[in-house]
Amino acid sequence: MVIEGRRDLDIVLSLGLPLAGYPFDEEGSLDLDAPLGDDLAAAEADGAEGIFLADDIDLEAIAAVAPSVIVSRVDDVEPILDELQAIAPVIAIGEQDTSTWQDDLSLVAEATGTEARAIELIAAYDTRVAELASTYADVLASTTIAPVSIDGEGSEVRPSRLLSLVLRDVGATPSTSFAKAIDNGEGVEFGPEQLVAGFGDADAIVALVNEADVWKSVQEAPLWRQLPAVRDGHVVRSDKRTHEGAAVTAMWSLDVVEDLLQTL
Repeated sequence: MVIEGRRDLDIVLSLGLPLAGYPFDEEGSLDLDAPLGDDLAAAEADGAEGIFLADDIDLEAIAAVAPSVIVSRVDDVEPILDELQAIAPVIAIGEQDTSTWQDDLSLVAEATGTEARAIELIAAYDTRVAELASTYADVLASTTIAPVSIDGEGSEVRPSRLLSLVLRDVGATPSTSFAKAIDNGEGVEFGPEQLVAGFGDADAIVALVNEADVWKSVQEAPLWRQLPAVRDGHVVRSDKRTHEGAAVTAMWSLDVVEDLLQTL
């Protein structure tokens, strides 16, 4: 059983553990393929069920599933730890700012006897990172890149989201705003009219835009079209589902990064 639904869900699915229940999102407008889509569909075919809305933990629903183990981030389990432990043993994992996905994957693997699978997954990621770093070494060294979240309230770059960490792992040269976020260890935000000021120096951009209608509006915006990366066609899109995760989402994020590098 997982109760947060991002890193914890990715870990359980990637380790091949039998998933009983997980939190689900209300039908929304996310239009891109989901990194965990195929793995979650396979788990559902084996009986996994969405049992409560994300961010609305239902202890009675968890108890009804009768899981053998509960996995979720420490911030979610600590306030209700006693209640959860009365249902099943709890494995509390971290999140972006407290631990790496590799550490948490290994933690869950050690507790569930799947250490060999965790080692395999981490090695596969490291191999792919090394391949991209080597293949695109010149481009990575000479091109400034920014992972930019955009919505109706403005834009933001954050250093610890999974997509940002993947860019850092492959050796991407950060744009000025991305470098500032890395140095400060926290997000850097810009208002709607500051898009060019924030990301005008980026040679390439991963646009993290969740809804299709917002993406359409972004592409039609004059300030967006002024960005050199947009003008030169060095943009790919992702969404919030690459903000956090573990092995499966990390490998998916590497695909996003390679798609961007192939535009250069």
